[in-house]
Amino acid sequence: MKKLYNRQVFRFAALLLFIGTAALNANAQKASPAFTSVTLQPTVAYLKYHGESRRMARLLFKNGKSYNAAAAVVSFNGHTENITIPASTDGLDVFEVALPGSPIKIATQATLSLTAGKQTYVARCIVEPARTDWSVYVLPHSHVDIGYTNTQAKVLKLHIDNIDESIDLAEKTQNYPTEARFKWTTEAIWVVDNYLKLASPEKKARFWNAVKKGWINLDGAYGNINTSMTDSRQLMQMFSKSQKLAKEQGIEIHTMFQGDVPGASWGLAAQSEQTGIKYFLSGPNASDRIGNLAKWQDKPFYWLSPSGKQKLLFWQCQPYSIAYRLKGSKIPNFFTIDEPKPYYTGHPTENFLNPYLFQYLGDLEQNNFPYNMSILTWAMSDNAPIDPELPDAVKAWNEHYDSPKLIITSVKQFFNDLESKYKKDIPSFTGDYTEYWTDGVSSAAKETALSRSTSDRLKQTGAIWAIRNKPAYPVVDFDDTWKNLLLYNEHTWGAYNSVGEPDNEKVKSEWVVKQGYVLRAEKQVDSLMSAALKPASVKANIIDVYNTTAWPRTDVVYVSAALSKVGDLVKDAAGKKLPSQRLSTGELVFVADAVPGMGKSTYSINPGKAFSAKTAVRATINTLTNGIYTVTVDAKTGNIVKLTKATSATRNYVKADSAGLNQYLYMPADSLKNLVSSADAKISIKEKGPLVVSLLIKSDAPGTKGLVREVRLVNGIDRVELINTIDKTAIRRKESVHFAFPFNVPEAQVRYSIPWGSARAEADQLPYANHNWFTMQRWVDLSNAAYGITWTSPDAPLFEIGNITTANLLGGLHHSPQWLSFTPQSSNIYSWVMNNLWHTNFRADQEGDATFHYFIQAHDGTFDSFKANQTGLNDHQPLIATAATSDAEKGLFFKINSNQVYVEAIKPTDDGKGVIAQLVNSGDTDAELSLTPNNVAAIKIWESNLMEDKLKTLNEHFTIPAKGVISVRVEK
Repeated sequence: MKKLYNRQVFRFAALLLFIGTAALNANAQKASPAFTSVTLQPTVAYLKYHGESRRMARLLFKNGKSYNAAAAVVSFNGHTENITIPASTDGLDVFEVALPGSPIKIATQATLSLTAGKQTYVARCIVEPARTDWSVYVLPHSHVDIGYTNTQAKVLKLHIDNIDESIDLAEKTQNYPTEARFKWTTEAIWVVDNYLKLASPEKKARFWNAVKKGWINLDGAYGNINTSMTDSRQLMQMFSKSQKLAKEQGIEIHTMFQGDVPGASWGLAAQSEQTGIKYFLSGPNASDRIGNLAKWQDKPFYWLSPSGKQKLLFWQCQPYSIAYRLKGSKIPNFFTIDEPKPYYTGHPTENFLNPYLFQYLGDLEQNNFPYNMSILTWAMSDNAPIDPELPDAVKAWNEHYDSPKLIITSVKQFFNDLESKYKKDIPSFTGDYTEYWTDGVSSAAKETALSRSTSDRLKQTGAIWAIRNKPAYPVVDFDDTWKNLLLYNEHTWGAYNSVGEPDNEKVKSEWVVKQGYVLRAEKQVDSLMSAALKPASVKANIIDVYNTTAWPRTDVVYVSAALSKVGDLVKDAAGKKLPSQRLSTGELVFVADAVPGMGKSTYSINPGKAFSAKTAVRATINTLTNGIYTVTVDAKTGNIVKLTKATSATRNYVKADSAGLNQYLYMPADSLKNLVSSADAKISIKEKGPLVVSLLIKSDAPGTKGLVREVRLVNGIDRVELINTIDKTAIRRKESVHFAFPFNVPEAQVRYSIPWGSARAEADQLPYANHNWFTMQRWVDLSNAAYGITWTSPDAPLFEIGNITTANLLGGLHHSPQWLSFTPQSSNIYSWVMNNLWHTNFRADQEGDATFHYFIQAHDGTFDSFKANQTGLNDHQPLIATAATSDAEKGLFFKINSNQVYVEAIKPTDDGKGVIAQLVNSGDTDAELSLTPNNVAAIKIWESNLMEDKLKTLNEHFTIPAKGVISVRVEK
């Protein structure tokens, strides 16, 4: 996607230009003059020559072609031989010369003297020593964009057809030499999932037979996902379907192949033991908005998890578009064909790997490449048919060349061969390979925010199912909802012409399908949550409040108007009156005290007015306080210009020389010099207490029909809440929207949450990763040795550090100097909420309301990873109020106790016999964890995995390594 050198919107025009040029060349060829000079070009290749293996040089004819037979004398390595250049009706551009003698050990000069007619031509070259045993693995696939080139339905049909075509071709070539036998990589389990749903029993049997023969090869990932955009649970779920299929069929899947997407989450390494994925082949885009990551090509390493206990063998190969680059001029433009089919040129060996491969391997040797093997992917383009000529091309190549040898491969075969030979020679590295393409998700900010909140709610739904010990856990429904969320985070967002032709009907239809994934997931979660909370019988005017985190929570509870219509008076289970407040939204709000971790507390809603108690909250036209924080907004801008905390009242957490926190910034044309802000702030008090106070700031804002910002405090709660709603105007000119947060934390280290852990900006990033912007899972923390800020957003994942570092990032940015290689630490954070900077795939504009929540918590002392994760989980998983059940419920049948381990996700096991908990040690030291019975006599505990297997029996007390991740299965 965005690819194949790479602007597909211009691709067809370029192809027409090529065809026209080719036609001119063809006409010119008839009258092409004979050559007037020659050059000799060394290669790393060895020819099969009269039963010998000979080093090869290429004789290139210049300023014309060679038509007539000619005699040549070649001298090399102490040997001289006479050779004949054959006559050619069409003319030769190049002739392969077999250099005499055995392989050289030092650089040696080759000399060729060619006599043609009455003229003698002499050419020389320096030949460096080269390996005699190169193996190049060629991976046939079609890059899976779920959309982009055509509607999603037609793309799916093409990939399904590719499976059938591949089985036919594999069967046809099963008696070819082993290296030339066809095999196919499906790339995404999305294809296989849908193939099996639509296949007849006979086709299913044929498919699985082909898989077990190695003709069809399955890699683990459901699709080419923006892995930094997923939360931890989603990231693991990315491999669920493949592992379930593998278990059903008695096969193993330990590989993933990610095409096109530049970069990947460190969380993939953290979860490798649990997913079973041990090998990761990345075939990224050739140049489109990929920053500096091309420098990782052909540098394999074991990617160590944050704990250092798990590892993933990673290889980033050359761009996946190599085959199209080489063969594209000889095949149709599949973007312009509604239902493309495999295409036969009739000349398999033309426009193949000669001479590209010789230069590629030569460069590797010049760079002291330590391995005698490499891998190239072979795709005819995005969503293209198979190349039916590949087996014949490989067969002919291996008959002609002794080295390099070509091997049609699978990801599994390549990594198995690599590791068996070089396991001890492969280095190990650690760090986040921060992704580049996450910026595009903000072209649909409303849907992206919905995706994030829906994922959080789905995890909460699973947790409530476990807390309530509710039977009949709907596995299929949960899996399908996760699948829809994954498909929203799949890297294809729209059509290749989504920016150039946004009103095209096909472009609009592709977006409707993409948007539909998250809208469908939202409805599914609503239904599942209702089922999880449904009481056996209702107790009138009684509510249960659920806490889906593992620690006791004292936090605000929002009760819907429908659930609280009897009155405003709230009492706890002992009948004690609690302060409450009816909000302007119609919700009833109160603070629940110490709701047990993974449990619930029960309250009653009663007729009468809200109980009033002593309160610390106050609101004036520009100031709020709740006894913990005091917030002051500027009367003209509405920005927060002062933020203090009672524990350090003299410290203003807003940087002194700034315009304030939560400043709206609009950047038209992607230029910082044009940066503008909101104006004419109109401030009013929205919520007046006694429990909740808030200010409402309405402003005119460029790029919008209006901006509304609410600043909210709750009595006694250690949190500042911001709710920003943009009524976006549809604008197709390039633009970006930010909210600025210039915090006053000198010498701050920036840390942010990622799937299954956290990372320090710069310090925990792999070289050549993205430094222009970052993607947080839940929180960002800015801390020095004395104090800090934890800043979270359930809705807005993208942020920049120090400055707006995404200016001037328009278009493809091939090898642009705008890509940063270093991130200075700063407590200035910019939330990048909207943009349309892409030239393809993503949306050209967006309009309507989009809301972004932010939470700010100041803390004394240096960074505490466990507290940061507590804050993030609390902000992403609010307490849930529901009609209470009349049945007695004992809660989760075990307790989780640790001061540095948090529960990332918890759910009933698929078989209904227990509970699966995914646990993360957030600390830098090993952590002791205890799981103890709760309302049952005893529990049984096993270390588990994605398939919920009983891997190893655990005691009630066990240790999780520093920054380690573990799944445990618990049964009564």
